[in-house]
Amino acid sequence: MITIFTIFILLYSIIFHEIAHGYAAYRNGDKTAYNLGRLTLNPLSHIDTFGSIIIPFLSYYIFKMPFGWAKPVPYNPNNIKHKKYAELEVASAGILINIFIAIFAAFFFYLLRYLNILSPITIGFLQNITLINLFLAFFNLLPFPPADGFSIFSELFVHFRRFFLKIKNIFNNKKEIIVEYVDKNNNFRNTMFHVKHLFSNPITMIVSILIAIQLFKILIPLIINLSLWLYSF
Repeated sequence: MITIFTIFILLYSIIFHEIAHGYAAYRNGDKTAYNLGRLTLNPLSHIDTFGSIIIPFLSYYIFKMPFGWAKPVPYNPNNIKHKKYAELEVASAGILINIFIAIFAAFFFYLLRYLNILSPITIGFLQNITLINLFLAFFNLLPFPPADGFSIFSELFVHFRRFFLKIKNIFNNKKEIIVEYVDKNNNFRNTMFHVKHLFSNPITMIVSILIAIQLFKILIPLIINLSLWLYSF
């Protein structure tokens, strides 16, 4: 039963993750995912045979850690309406929703405990929600394509470059960022997009994920302790 709970939680945690990306894009002017009907909780619209069924079962029995992915939500950055942090918002939306779900499950645990209606099954269910969503959030923060962390750190690099250039411009008495610098940022974004695209095929994706899993194992004890801490008050 716990295994069925685990797969169910993992599936919908991934679905919420993808919907968050699509909604963030929609909020910033890109309606691609919305027009294709991908902003839905219907699992049939998100299930990827390989990433949503085969990989979760294999990763659970091989690594004792369920992992997987849904069909990536389609996103066209050319539709973004020139908002400064739009691409960063789209890239980080999935991770933020997983963190929110993890914290909300812990909050719901304390609410049920206060109402004195907790059961062992409910406790296990909520703790699994928190742990799985923390796993998804932190794993996706790793800067490996095609994980969100790669896009997040790429965007942060662009914004830090812009910030330091502004500081430099202040000392040089310049009022605007030079056009050449903006072009460099756009070229950098295009390069990162092509790098991420190289990892969109199953073979390179699996290689990247296997490398990331080996590094992620270092974080697993810390994430488990964080999950336990959320339920320790």
